[in-house]
Amino acid sequence: MTLRTALSPEQTLDILDIAPEDRAECLELITAPASPAVERVLDHLAARLGSADDSNPELGTAEVPVGEMDWLGAMVRFVPEVIAWHQGRGIPEETTLATLADFGRNMAINRRVHNRFGMDTYKWLNHVFSGRIYQLGRLQYLIHQPTAPIPGVADGEWILGVHIPEGGGLGAEAVNDSLAQAGAFFAAHFPEKPVRTANCESWLLDPYLAGHLDPASNIAKFAALFTPYGEPRNEPTDAVYFTFRTRSMDNLAALPRATALQQVVLERIDAGGAWQLGFGSLQLP
Repeated sequence: MTLRTALSPEQTLDILDIAPEDRAECLELITAPASPAVERVLDHLAARLGSADDSNPELGTAEVPVGEMDWLGAMVRFVPEVIAWHQGRGIPEETTLATLADFGRNMAINRRVHNRFGMDTYKWLNHVFSGRIYQLGRLQYLIHQPTAPIPGVADGEWILGVHIPEGGGLGAEAVNDSLAQAGAFFAAHFPEKPVRTANCESWLLDPYLAGHLDPASNIAKFAALFTPYGEPRNEPTDAVYFTFRTRSMDNLAALPRATALQQVVLERIDAGGAWQLGFGSLQLP
C-alpha cells in the first residue's frame, strides 16, 4: 500500500484496521456531516499534532457536549493529517500503518469487553493522533518526558515509554528486535529529542508476578529486562482486565484458569492480595 493523504472512507477504515463488525458504524461516523462537537475535537487534534502536551482537557461545554462518538468521528477524519505529518518526518509507511492500526485494535477490544460499538480507551489514542507513539515490531514506544523521577534520567530528558499492544506473545527474539529498532528509529526521525532510556509501567512488572511465574517464561524474561525503581502502586483491576478483558471484579470464579498466568492472577486475588503497577527502566541497545 502506498499511503496518500487523500483517502476514501473505505481506505481510511482499512488503514485503521477496522474489524468487519465495526465497519458500518465507522463509515457512518466518517461520512456524516461534522457536528460542532466533532469540529471541536478536530481543532484539538490539529493543535496537538507534533506536540509534547499529553493532557486531556474537557472539550465539551453545556452548549456543545463532547462525548465518545465525537472523539471517534474526529479521529477517523484526522487520519490524512496524521499520515502527512508522518511523511514529513520521513517515517516509514509500515510504521505508520502499524501505529494507526491501534485504533482498530482498541475498537475490537471494546466490542469484546462491552459488546457494543465504540471505544472506551479513546483518550489513549490521543498519543497515536498526536504523533507521540509508534509501534515498532512487537512493542509500542511513547516518546515523552517523565513526570516522576527515574534513576539516571535527568530533568527534561526524553525517554521512551514501552507499551505492549494486544496480539502476540513476548518472545525474547521479538522483544529484542523491537528494542533494537527503537533507538535507531527515534534517532533518525526525532533527532531533536535524543533518547537513551526506556521505561515501563505495568502490572507485568509487579514483583509478585516475577516470584510466581517460571523464570524461563516469556513474561518473566521481559520483566527481568527492566531495573525496578520507585514503589509499586496498587491497581487491583489491571491484571484482570489485561488477562481476561473484563473490568468487572465480580464473579471472578467463573473466569478460566487454563494457563499459568490466569491461575496466578486469580489465586492472588483469592488470597486477598491486590495486584500492583510496577516501574522499571532499561538502557536502549
